[in-house]
Amino acid sequence: MLFEKDDRIGGLLRYGIPDFKLEKGIIDRRLEQMVAEGVKFEPGVEVGADLSGRYMRKMFDAVCLAMGAGRPRTLDVPGVDLTGVHMAMDYLTRQNRRVAGDSPAKSADQTLDAVGKRVVVIGGGDTGSDCVGTAIRQGARSVEQFEVLPKPPEESNPQTPWPQWPNILRTSTSHEEGCGRRWSVLTKELVGTGGRVTELSGCEIDWNNTPDGWRMTERPGTKFSIPAELVLLAVGFLHVVHPGLVEELGVELDKRGNVLVTNWMTSRAGIFAAGDTVKGASLVVHAINQGQLAAATIDRWLKTR
Repeated sequence: MLFEKDDRIGGLLRYGIPDFKLEKGIIDRRLEQMVAEGVKFEPGVEVGADLSGRYMRKMFDAVCLAMGAGRPRTLDVPGVDLTGVHMAMDYLTRQNRRVAGDSPAKSADQTLDAVGKRVVVIGGGDTGSDCVGTAIRQGARSVEQFEVLPKPPEESNPQTPWPQWPNILRTSTSHEEGCGRRWSVLTKELVGTGGRVTELSGCEIDWNNTPDGWRMTERPGTKFSIPAELVLLAVGFLHVVHPGLVEELGVELDKRGNVLVTNWMTSRAGIFAAGDTVKGASLVVHAINQGQLAAATIDRWLKTR
């Protein structure tokens, strides 16, 4: 039995990745296979709200937490609470719902639309790139993407030699479709009129390697302001959401706020966890691998009971 709080199965593959990168028919085909294999899906059920953790422990011999790292990182700057400033995942989810044909009532804030607006995406990763491509498709007036880290080299990077993951410049098809890209940019303030964001103020920064680690300093004479009518925060995620099921179950957490496991079992017997719930925000391939390993462990554990 798999419980899903959203009205469709698929998690971030369904709602976090735009259709122009992942057609949802691919997910549907795999789900049909899983149903045929005997998996039962219950969408629209939030465990920890609709069903309690106590109920789960009473009704099931084993429970696996695979809820992802849903606590987003935000910016601690003035104006972040203005209308028109949104978390990237809220924006992408709304658009994916629209493409799927969901009614506007399920799509939340109508300001989450880039048509005719000057859009600024803060964050240079894959999620930021997806926001860029989505805004372009919605008919944005302009799209700018800012990254606080320095611009990586276009080819080899001696700081990340093989077999490390190479930190090099990556240009997605969304970038190629047309957007401004800037690195080493620090957002200082979001300015608004009548409660709605109208402008972003920032500056360029330098990164210095000190005995206490990398530190950034503002570059003199680089302060700037640009118009911004939709600001999307794509600055990553912290850890699994704690309020609700995680707190109710009372499982131990690591120092980063992820669920702590030993051989995929949490500090509570019969409660397992895998994927971003354990690892923190990472790649789909890691979640798939951990899910398979956790499933095999749960199977062996059940056979010994």
